[in-house]
Amino acid sequence: MLDPYDRRHLLEIIRPPEGYSLDFAIGTTFSLDLLALMTAPLGFTIFEAESESGSPDPLALIESLRRYAGRISIFCQAGRIHIPREYEQPLYTYLEGSVFQARSPAEGSVFHPKVWALRYISQDEPVAYRFLCLSRNLTYDRSWDTALVLDGLLADRTNAFASNHPLGDFLAALPGMVEERLSVDLHERIDLMQHEIRRVAFDLPPGFESLVFHTLGIGNRRSNPFSERIDKILVVSPFLSEGQLDKFASLGRGSTLVSRLDSLQKISSDTLQRFSDVFCLKEDLITQEDMSELVDLEQEQTDLEGDRGFLADNLDGLHAKLYVADAGREGRIWTGSANATDAAFGRNVEFLVELRGNKKYCGIDAVLNGGKEGEGAGLRTLLDSFIVSDIIVDDEKKSLKNLADLSRTALINANLSAHVSQDDDNRFSISIKGRIPILPEEAIIMCRPITLDKVRAVRLPSNPDVLAEFSCLLDREISAFFAFDVSIKSGGKSLIEGFVLKLPLKGAPADRNERILRALLKDKNQVLRLMLLLLSLDGRSNSGDLINWGPSQKGGRPWASPGMMPLFECMVRALASDQQRLDDLNNLIQDLKGHLETIDLLPDGLDEIWEPIWEARKMIEGKGYEKE
Repeated sequence: MLDPYDRRHLLEIIRPPEGYSLDFAIGTTFSLDLLALMTAPLGFTIFEAESESGSPDPLALIESLRRYAGRISIFCQAGRIHIPREYEQPLYTYLEGSVFQARSPAEGSVFHPKVWALRYISQDEPVAYRFLCLSRNLTYDRSWDTALVLDGLLADRTNAFASNHPLGDFLAALPGMVEERLSVDLHERIDLMQHEIRRVAFDLPPGFESLVFHTLGIGNRRSNPFSERIDKILVVSPFLSEGQLDKFASLGRGSTLVSRLDSLQKISSDTLQRFSDVFCLKEDLITQEDMSELVDLEQEQTDLEGDRGFLADNLDGLHAKLYVADAGREGRIWTGSANATDAAFGRNVEFLVELRGNKKYCGIDAVLNGGKEGEGAGLRTLLDSFIVSDIIVDDEKKSLKNLADLSRTALINANLSAHVSQDDDNRFSISIKGRIPILPEEAIIMCRPITLDKVRAVRLPSNPDVLAEFSCLLDREISAFFAFDVSIKSGGKSLIEGFVLKLPLKGAPADRNERILRALLKDKNQVLRLMLLLLSLDGRSNSGDLINWGPSQKGGRPWASPGMMPLFECMVRALASDQQRLDDLNNLIQDLKGHLETIDLLPDGLDEIWEPIWEARKMIEGKGYEKE
């Protein structure tokens, strides 16, 4: 049975199993918050130390990004990246190689799946996979969602599990939905994972007996997830369309509908009366705060979920997509990304997982009311009855939102690119080039790299040759992510929507990441802590304990200063267990030594302990030295 009070954070459910580390992760989302993606790598590490503000330790964030950003690929709907509230954040540069903007093959549809496939490796155990099927985007929305977590080991077999083919086909189709040319390495990664995941024996959650993967919008055929017997159905969806609701209501008698208040108010009474019960989330739960310290309580992002016109100005409240059916003695549950709309089941790229089991544990009564025995809390405890009315509430800004969406599409189709040129030794310029987009006359577009404040935004297009230009930039202000603010004024009403596009970036310094790191390191203590984090072995050491070193001993050797003994111990462990950590440390040391502004940041006595370790590393046969 599903427990509505069992709440999990993404960082918890992506953490590797005991004894494993992340090899590679592929995630999909409709909308994307870059801060949420930037903190996701913390889930693959042991770094949990927090700063005084309650946000992640900046050095832990830097090292987790350096270590794992290259092992994560996120595919999101083009034009649906949120504009970060804080513009002075150079670490977003580390994410440029992890974000890929996807577009659905069907005209008028969106890329909407919310799944993760994670490959974990171990020295002594077989390859492990984890599959996440979510209703939540990779954002900090304060909403009620569902998360299905499936774990399994790669089976030693030649033939695939036939039931896993839809999942493998979905992964294999991802490169074809991205206009950006993917690297050979990423193609090989995706090909390996789509091949292997067909041979993974996934463990079923307790109480379920079988599962079926449903991919929508991929390939020429469109499967019907709701085929076979259904006596009645429970529909839980934040966004609705009358056509799809009529289809659900026709599946059986005594069906139930749960949705958002504003969505229900847009549906005719004739359609709603086809359901025996109609509910919405209790009002006091809509404003309930997420316990995460990273949630931005003031962020208001428009999020399109399904049909044009069925929009929400924020995603507080209900956001789960859940379908539960009684079929004789069997219960069937579908969870994933698909709303109860014509677009979701007719055009969009979506993903659902169907679970089957005894109706006593996973039927409508078990999910809605906790079961006849009352063994647990049911979804009904979160709901209020909705009073069906003949009055339909229209979206006053629907026409403005449609104009904003047309502007967004025009910018996506303009093939924009960013060109970097160097003004002098320390300053750069960025020019945006591409086709001049045909925009609605009611629209005004302002553009800027996300590293710049709004006051430095430029109206687009500024001239036919260079649509926008930004000069006198620091190296850490160069970005492939550009914020677009769309202002629409029509009929005495106005609307502002913002989004980010990742543009092809040409001519940027090849060592941007190293430049950013050097700019962020302020003193020897920071460098020493970064070295400790860099050398920590996931799951096999505690970097927090290593950082809490004691005072140095009077009269001791130079390398006996605070922190140097823990650093030496980490070097020795890395020499024995993971020489790549030493290669990464050598890259850092050589980079800091090679620049006058950072050479003095190296800890005192470092050479005395480092040089013999590095000589021993070079003598070990096997993995060679390779600078990233």
